[in-house]
Amino acid sequence: MRIRFVKTALSGGALAFCLTLAACEKVEERKKNFEELSGQVQEQLTHDVLGEPTDQEILQAASLDDRALAGVMVQRAGVADVTLEEALRTESYFAVGSVIAKPREDMSAIITSDEVAAEVEEEFSAEADQAPLPEAIMSAPEPEPFIEGRSTPMEAREPSLKALRESARAMKPPVVKRLDDTMARKLPEMSDAPRLEKLRQIDGLSQEALKRMEKMPDTAGPRMRRMLDEDKAVVMRERTRERLEKLGLPGQVEARDGGSMVIQVNISPTKYPLEGSQDIRGIKEQRIRNRFAPAKLTTNDLACNSERAKALMKTDAELATRCVVETLEESGDYEYVEKDFIFSHQFERRPSNTPTATISNIKPNDPLWSLQWHFREFGKGNDKSEGGAGFADFWNRTHQTGSAAVTVAVVDTGLQMDHPDIKGSANLAPGFDMVSDPFMGNDGDGRDSDPSDPGDACDPSDPLSEDTFHGTHVAGTVGVAATNNASGVAGGAWNVTIVPVRALGRCGGQLSDINDAIRWAAGVVPARDDIGSEIWNANPADIINLSIGLFERCPASLQEAINDATASGAIVVAAAGNARIDTKYYAPGGCDNVVTVAAGDGRGQLAYYSNYGDAVDIMAPGGDMSRDDDNDGRPDGILSTKTSHNCYDPVTEEPVETCFYAYENGTSMAAPHVSAALALLKSQFPAASADQLKSRLLTATQPRSQLQCSGKCTQYPGSTPIPGEEGMCYRPCGGATLDLAKAPLE
Repeated sequence: MRIRFVKTALSGGALAFCLTLAACEKVEERKKNFEELSGQVQEQLTHDVLGEPTDQEILQAASLDDRALAGVMVQRAGVADVTLEEALRTESYFAVGSVIAKPREDMSAIITSDEVAAEVEEEFSAEADQAPLPEAIMSAPEPEPFIEGRSTPMEAREPSLKALRESARAMKPPVVKRLDDTMARKLPEMSDAPRLEKLRQIDGLSQEALKRMEKMPDTAGPRMRRMLDEDKAVVMRERTRERLEKLGLPGQVEARDGGSMVIQVNISPTKYPLEGSQDIRGIKEQRIRNRFAPAKLTTNDLACNSERAKALMKTDAELATRCVVETLEESGDYEYVEKDFIFSHQFERRPSNTPTATISNIKPNDPLWSLQWHFREFGKGNDKSEGGAGFADFWNRTHQTGSAAVTVAVVDTGLQMDHPDIKGSANLAPGFDMVSDPFMGNDGDGRDSDPSDPGDACDPSDPLSEDTFHGTHVAGTVGVAATNNASGVAGGAWNVTIVPVRALGRCGGQLSDINDAIRWAAGVVPARDDIGSEIWNANPADIINLSIGLFERCPASLQEAINDATASGAIVVAAAGNARIDTKYYAPGGCDNVVTVAAGDGRGQLAYYSNYGDAVDIMAPGGDMSRDDDNDGRPDGILSTKTSHNCYDPVTEEPVETCFYAYENGTSMAAPHVSAALALLKSQFPAASADQLKSRLLTATQPRSQLQCSGKCTQYPGSTPIPGEEGMCYRPCGGATLDLAKAPLE
């Protein structure tokens, strides 16, 4: 006001002066100069920093492709119309005709002796004059059972191999020589040396990756030996095939590097009885009905060894799968046998709606940054949010936004490689496509080295079915997109290395593929191409993000894959799930050895959809598309990368057909915030162990009371009523919410 007053007074005085002294030109020049100066002062007062444009000006200056987005306020969806995709996310399903089994460890010595003896007998029976193998070969001493953490199972196996060799001396010399060759070939496979030598020859394998693999804990060596135990795999595959034949079922048995097997039963169902539920679930395609079955339904209670059951199994895929599981379990030859469950992404979905230089003040110039409330400093006021996770504060306190030496693997639906904010990003490293079923892969083949996301819509004939590009959204929150490039959004960790591992495709992802994806991401096992060549991850993950879920307690094979990854030094981060139940009933959030993440909204309270419980370690922003607590006229979802439709221009509010950014919500969105936070902490403390990083993470939090996790008892089965609050219940939710502003820097 003072500036305007002087300006006005000067104008009036100048006019009078001009009329009386005839000096108009000089006065007008002074007037112009003063107006320019006062304008600059006013501009300075409207900006946080002299010369820095406002968030709105940045948004207006961006091109339409760089600022258009999808996501509007929605009403919480009802449950009247449940599509197949919704059913796959809210109930547990499995892939019919697919079973995961792991042979017992204490069978290894007998199997090895039997298999090698059989190999020698078959190959050299003519040279040995058809002489039977010595009794000592078949009665070799059984080694001590394997004990986790013990580093000497090799020594336990040697007596059996030694006895086999010595007993074979009774054979003719050619047989002995070939048997010696067999032993020489097989013994090295039981150590880690050949594997490490192979790894050294891989082009592009980082020295850091080699160092990590060479320094694996003692438990990793024995585990790798078990993975390379081909003898055991051969015998158990044959035994499993024999059991399938007794059931009258054709099929294949494939040994996986993690020590388990995947049994595929080949049947061509002519019907798929779901007791009338198929209409409710909106299943429209017969081929989809034949591939997935609800885990908690069975077609009948027939005894699997009955003739009637064997006849029905030829056309009843669900019954065949159940009987294979039952038969293998009864044999006692397996540590576990389980259905190949279907995992889903953890978007909280809704009905479709039409509508690096070093600097002291780190603030990304991405035009949509101002709408990413979830990265802001925790609190109230300008540039803060009650649901913010404190990333902006951490960037400025540490003067760093991540290191390329830190790797985050995103096990998900893959990545949109042609996304304009991802294409050419320096943060992106080679990944892998682990989806083995071509139908679910939706890309015309099985496993390959291309982790691109071709789309995951389950039922293309359903108008509500759409490609989610879930992995692209998750990876964008971690930091796969180029940040501070005046385009689109910012990521949580701008400069870390992102490895996309595709394990979910059309209709979800099979447990067997997810297990392999976790191990490959951690650098524990190789992937294999079409001709069987090994492809190792040249960037073993420091952090593995699992924004996936299954409404079942943690499957044994999944727990084992997670254990293998953590034994290699990786931290596994898991979404708690969106079923509004205790996380212990959900996987992988309910598994051991994971950092389980619940979702918070823009108020910093547990989101309505989020799972909860004692298994939750931390809460992070997951968003809520039905709320607008910051009153910016937009939903409080998490804004990140993904190609979308039915978009709009946030400047003009005009509709846009296609865009590259979208709001979403779910525990899927919460988990990558924690993965990004761990990546930043690893960048700050590169020598810290996984346990030390997790400890630092749990220190970088705001405390939270039980009242902040309360909700209606009718919506959260099994939760604890709050005294004096009728109809309201507590939901345990980890006790703390992510706030990197609290992270200790010493």
